[in-house]
Amino acid sequence: MNFTAYCPHCEKPVTAHTLLNAKELKEALDNDKEVKVMHTVDIDHLWVLNYQEKENLRGRIASGEIALGASGGTART
Repeated sequence: MNFTAYCPHCEKPVTAHTLLNAKELKEALDNDKEVKVMHTVDIDHLWVLNYQEKENLRGRIASGEIALGASGGTART
């Protein structure tokens, strides 16, 4: 699943990918568990979403902006 997120390494918004499938992501968000994401530049940047970033992601999923499907979901931009 991919979506726009702020990369703390690049210090800018990037297209990030979760390391979780759709079911695991829903469970992590529902239970306020760790959500690891990454994006690739010259090297992989890996980080954990903070509380506010998870809240934003929950809202985007709830609004339908990001669809969780069998394939893990896609972001509509």
